[in-house]
Amino acid sequence: NVLMICFPLAIHMEENHGDPSNIFFCSLLAIAPFAERLSFVTEQLALHTSEVLGGMLNATFGNVTELIVSLFALKYGMLRIVQCSLLGSILSNLLLVLGCAFFFGGVRHATQRYDQKSAEAHAAVLVLGAVTMVVPDVLGETKSSRHEDTESDVLSLSRWVSVVLLFSYASLIAFELGISPAPPEISPPLSPSPEALDAECEGV
Repeated sequence: NVLMICFPLAIHMEENHGDPSNIFFCSLLAIAPFAERLSFVTEQLALHTSEVLGGMLNATFGNVTELIVSLFALKYGMLRIVQCSLLGSILSNLLLVLGCAFFFGGVRHATQRYDQKSAEAHAAVLVLGAVTMVVPDVLGETKSSRHEDTESDVLSLSRWVSVVLLFSYASLIAFELGISPAPPEISPPLSPSPEALDAECEGV
């Protein structure tokens, strides 16, 4: 929390046209405690809710910091920073986070079991996201090879793709929250064997 002091310091240097490198360093230090507090609040909410809702809250609000940085970067036309940030986030979640979850889960549990419906839904959304991200690039490369004006078409398609991705994420959240745990399997009572019945009759 001590690093929060860097926040007003960064604003002061920005208003007085200070060194950009010092402003960036102070902003970097200032955003760290805010990200930690946001993660702490999300974890506390997850403790008082269900596992599914807690995971969704963590996944949704865990990337708020990157979203804020991306919005400001887009505002100032820093498209390459946004692209690199999204690429790093995707790779870290798919490789680092998923790999650590599999590794440490395997250390504690010999066999890890996952809900089939949830896994299929996440896999479908992942494939849909990959396809929708590739389609605008394919359209741009195809039309640019024909020397056609493609900027407006690619921009329009990208906006529709963003709408599809947002709708897919909202549908995934609704699906996850609607899944109820399967009732435990109850084995039928075992019928007594004929030998046990004969022994009981003899005892009577």
